[in-house]
Amino acid sequence: MADLENLLNQLPEIAEAMKLTIGNPSEIRREIGKIDNLLKRLNTIGKELEEVLNNERFNKGFLGAIPWLGAVAGLLIPGGFLVEGLVAGGSKLLADKLGDPDKETSLADLIENVENLIEWGEGLKNIAENILNDSQLLIKLEWERKSLSIPEEVRQIDENLRIHIDFDEEQSLRQQVQQIKVAQEQLKQVQPKLDSIVHNLERNVEPIERIKAFISYFGESVFAIEWFDEEHGLIISYEDQTTTLGIILNECVSLKEKANALIDRANRLRGEAEQSLKHLEKERRHKEQKKPSRKQSESSTQTGESLNPIDRTMSSEQRRGGRSGWILILSTLTLGVLGFVGWKTTFQISPSQQTIPNSGIPLNVGEQKTNSEPSPTLTPTPQPDPTATNLAAAQKLAMEAAVRTQNPPHPLENWQQVQGKWQESIKLLEAIPDNSPVATQAQEKLSVYRTNYQAITNRIVTEQKAATNLEAAQKLAGEAALMVNNPPHPKEVWQNAQSKLQQAINLLTSIPQGTFVEAQAKEKLADYQKNYRLVSNRIKTESP
Repeated sequence: MADLENLLNQLPEIAEAMKLTIGNPSEIRREIGKIDNLLKRLNTIGKELEEVLNNERFNKGFLGAIPWLGAVAGLLIPGGFLVEGLVAGGSKLLADKLGDPDKETSLADLIENVENLIEWGEGLKNIAENILNDSQLLIKLEWERKSLSIPEEVRQIDENLRIHIDFDEEQSLRQQVQQIKVAQEQLKQVQPKLDSIVHNLERNVEPIERIKAFISYFGESVFAIEWFDEEHGLIISYEDQTTTLGIILNECVSLKEKANALIDRANRLRGEAEQSLKHLEKERRHKEQKKPSRKQSESSTQTGESLNPIDRTMSSEQRRGGRSGWILILSTLTLGVLGFVGWKTTFQISPSQQTIPNSGIPLNVGEQKTNSEPSPTLTPTPQPDPTATNLAAAQKLAMEAAVRTQNPPHPLENWQQVQGKWQESIKLLEAIPDNSPVATQAQEKLSVYRTNYQAITNRIVTEQKAATNLEAAQKLAGEAALMVNNPPHPKEVWQNAQSKLQQAINLLTSIPQGTFVEAQAKEKLADYQKNYRLVSNRIKTESP
């Protein structure tokens, strides 16, 4: 019996190690050697168990529950309900490989489990040898090992496209256009990868084709093929996590939708940036053309023309007018500037000055206006263009909207406020008539603002859908929890709870990255997936 216990105590270690880690060719060869060694040990155990089974003392006996698979106890899962599950770490996968530890196990059952492990090991060894014999696959494996995993690559592209277009800075715009182009090139590479992965995972293909899909999906992340069962299909482990073929397939379908959305976002951002860049380049060339050339400046100097704007403004009569003439000129110049930038600048009279009534001309304190001084002709104060005021107000609202979109994610209410600011700025620009001096600039801004408004509107729809999905998923999970509370229950009850949990999981996985409820959805998803597995195990135990 001591020998039998020794044999049984080897099984968990062997079952745990019976997997194929996909690395470089040298690592795969080592994996083949490891599997060969495990198969030899399993064959020895199988023979010993056959001998024990043939021993008359154990023909009618049963072994008790296998203690090394971990204790069974009630486990309270967050978000839910009391279900029975295995407590020990890793025992779930071992239980799949070696049988349910909560049930009495016969020698015949153990022998069958050993035979299943041997068959599994032979299959893994065959896959490893096929990889080594496929030169194209080895090249693909070496190449993909230098790449990010598909989920991480899509996440980084998403992050790089979360930019606010700097409409007023030419150099910054050039950098942003280049950043968008890089993201577009990356998306061109990701799309066919996702199509190939989905094709090889959702169809009945050869095992080696599935391996190719996993290699593309995991990239530089080392993964291992752990096990296969009827409920989950292939079970894969990576970076201390366990997943299944079905989960990977669902993730890739979601990533395809995400990639399509990113393509739309990149196209829109690039269009906006390039349009604004063209406008800034046009403005810069226009300013450069307005600058006087060196020859023109020298010619003006030679002919005695003064470059001083005050001198050019003064008439001979004003120069003869003495000090009050200078004051008049300064006042007229100041008012002219005010008319040009009326909405930007407020003119303030210093305490040492006062204004002649109804004239708007500053006069130094203590100076008397005499009849001998010539009465200057007053220039009416230019009034600010109301359409220019509209343009300035629209730009101010646009800046406020842009600032509020920085560093997402944001609550839905914030996006709605941003939408309101874009809408108000658009109305201000639409009110500017075609004959206004700022009409051309207003039309250019209007095109950009309308695009931004539509983008924010789309974001609001996405955020609303994400929040709705989260709420619906929580409702379904709560209903599942109530259904299985206070067991035992008929198998049909567990199946209904399983269905509701699956619906909740589907809703959560459809919530896009970057939304405000994404973090909460991920937390709930982990809980619901764990509850789903536990309910599925309970259904298996309820099966006859």
